[in-house]
Amino acid sequence: MMRRGKILSFLKTDPALMLGLGCSVFYYVIMFQPAMQHTVLAHYTTEHAVEYVIVTLFFWGMFDVALKLLSFPRELLAARHQWLPPRTGREPATRARELLDEVLQNPPWLLASGPGRRIVNALNFVADKGSADDYREHIRHLADLDDQDLHGRFTVIRFVIAVTPILGFLGTVVHFGGAIGSFSFDDMTAKLPEIVSGMGTAFNTTSVALATAMTMMFLSFLCERIDQSFVASTDRLIDRELLHRFEIKDPNILPFLMVIEKANEESLNVMARTLHQQVQLWSQSLETLFERFDKRQQHEVTRAHGVLESLLASHRIYERSHEDRLRQVVAIMDLKHDKSTAQMMAVVDRAAAFRDDIAGLLQSLNAIARGEGRLVELQASLSTNLRVLHETSQLDSALHGLSAAIHLLTSRNREIGISESEAA
Repeated sequence: MMRRGKILSFLKTDPALMLGLGCSVFYYVIMFQPAMQHTVLAHYTTEHAVEYVIVTLFFWGMFDVALKLLSFPRELLAARHQWLPPRTGREPATRARELLDEVLQNPPWLLASGPGRRIVNALNFVADKGSADDYREHIRHLADLDDQDLHGRFTVIRFVIAVTPILGFLGTVVHFGGAIGSFSFDDMTAKLPEIVSGMGTAFNTTSVALATAMTMMFLSFLCERIDQSFVASTDRLIDRELLHRFEIKDPNILPFLMVIEKANEESLNVMARTLHQQVQLWSQSLETLFERFDKRQQHEVTRAHGVLESLLASHRIYERSHEDRLRQVVAIMDLKHDKSTAQMMAVVDRAAAFRDDIAGLLQSLNAIARGEGRLVELQASLSTNLRVLHETSQLDSALHGLSAAIHLLTSRNREIGISESEAA
């Protein structure tokens, strides 16, 4: 009964083992289905009882790593959390109780983190002792405990990684024994295929063991490195916030400290009086300076007002002269505009006369064009007559006709010349 109780308590304290067992049962329920019996997973994980143990250990180790990964966001938030108020100097050890009460007001899940546990333990040590004696040694002791706890948190995954290859070799040896031990030397040649098949199954066990061990080893390495970085960040947080926070006093030097504090107070009082006197002197000097500045500013304003008035008068004079010049320019432009208008009217008259001359010239050209048309008709009739004369051989009569034609042309040209002179 006592042994059974220990086993049950171990299972309760290790949820990764319970999850690994449940996942293994679920995995083999799927593997024993008819559709999965000829798959690669079934071939490598269901051939021998050792393979069942390897798969169960694999799920156990994977769930152990997964649970550690799920705790990392809490550690990250705890490392970035503002646990203590900013300090301006060393504080008395009696303030540790107040700081501890403030820290305990945080949520439980935050207090369960690494930084939360370390800060609570350190403040609780100072609050219970009432002084900061051996305080730094206690902080170093807490850091060593966290390092040991870090190593202990990966005990399960180290055990699984170490025992898995051994189980693989054990399965291989058992397979070899089963494959070779059941045959005699005389049956070796006849049953060689069965022996080779058994040897292949034996090597499958080692392959599965090595693959699972390598996978868990890689994930354990990453998880452990991340966990180490969180522990290092916790160490930096404690060194920054708590290592030099409280006053450490030796009873042998308390009288000397009281003398130094009294002398320091007197020095501060003298400095305060001197500073007060200096502030009064500075205030009087500033008031005198401000009065001089006001007088100088009023004088500058008066001068600026006079200068602006003189500039305004000069500007008015300039505007008047500018207006007079503008009127003169406008008058000159009007005169030039009238002259330009008269010249343009004369040019328009000349253009009208030129237009009339062009119209007469066009009429003369039209008359010449009509005369040339008649001349063409006359030439055509003349060529016809010459051809007839040539055919009839009447040259004398043709000469007389030609002379008449020449006289006719001469008279026509004279008439045209008279009409052109009349037109001109």
